[in-house]
Amino acid sequence: MPRTALNGGQIVVTSYNFYGFLTVDLVTDHRGWRRYLDNEYLRIAQPGDAAPGAPTVRVELVGRLPERQPGDVVHETRFKGLFRYRTLVRGIDTERVTVYFARHWLDRVYMNAIGVYLQAQILEPIMYYKLLQQGVLLMHAAGVTKDGTATLLPAYGGTGKTTLSIALLDQGFRFLGDDLLLVDTADLRVHPYPRPLHIFTYNVRSLVGARIPLRYRAAVYAKNVLRFVLERVMRTEFLISTRIHADEIFAGDVFGEVAPIGGIAFLRKEGPAFAPVDVTDENARVLAAGIAQSADLNDSLRELMAHDGPFLAAFTELELDVIEELLRGTGRLTHVNSRALTDADRARFAELTRGTAA
Repeated sequence: MPRTALNGGQIVVTSYNFYGFLTVDLVTDHRGWRRYLDNEYLRIAQPGDAAPGAPTVRVELVGRLPERQPGDVVHETRFKGLFRYRTLVRGIDTERVTVYFARHWLDRVYMNAIGVYLQAQILEPIMYYKLLQQGVLLMHAAGVTKDGTATLLPAYGGTGKTTLSIALLDQGFRFLGDDLLLVDTADLRVHPYPRPLHIFTYNVRSLVGARIPLRYRAAVYAKNVLRFVLERVMRTEFLISTRIHADEIFAGDVFGEVAPIGGIAFLRKEGPAFAPVDVTDENARVLAAGIAQSADLNDSLRELMAHDGPFLAAFTELELDVIEELLRGTGRLTHVNSRALTDADRARFAELTRGTAA
């Protein structure tokens, strides 16, 4: 991962190459920000440069935002009613997007809180859009691989992506990611996105085969108490997780490699264990819309670009086009009730969710 020191070694540019599809450049003199994104992306970032013409998203941490220019997007929010964050995005429809994020005192006290905001509400939504323009879906899904093919597990939050994908490790599967995956619709291949797992109290009890160290268990329960207090005081929902890499809590090499898609299992909390649906001209757009509705990054992008109606209309069509291309390529979507699965179902999971084109 290349790093270039500027201004007498005070400012550092850190580059993260996402499989040649896109590069993120972080520009800051703040070690906490570099540690945060290193922890998130070092297991994903690839050596070398992105492909010619691939977009770059440059994130600059600044004392104050630059003067607004035509075409800039300025976003200011009081996140969860607690902290005011200010962002300016320049060149969102160019190959070189720049995100200026105003430094906040919180990054000297609790780096994760502000890091999660920039990552989930600003950076990755922009990445989502720039990747869609290349026919690549930064999909809200867990993923596993076995026998040379991958199974995607898109789902609404809280449906069991992490729990199921981890449980499948006991059935000989390997792990691709529990929240986001890079899916190239041109060749129907899944690229792993092994960020830290987001562990909550229910995961401590439900992750099959995991050995969560005591320091992490203590952090999980302490954050649960903090969440309880904040929700009572602020009267809004807070999801405060502890971030742990899969290879920190499971023995052996748990991560899988880039693999062709074998099937798509759309998780839900009701219905039979498996309900396959063939993709047809009549239902492809509806199925694509269902997957889009389960995503989070698109909602964050819509909030960021809320005042640009033409942009949002074009973005929605692009998103549905890319998801529909993925579905038509696999030929089948299987609805899976993760709560109804038996051990025998998990053992045959790849077979039962395989697409018609696999």
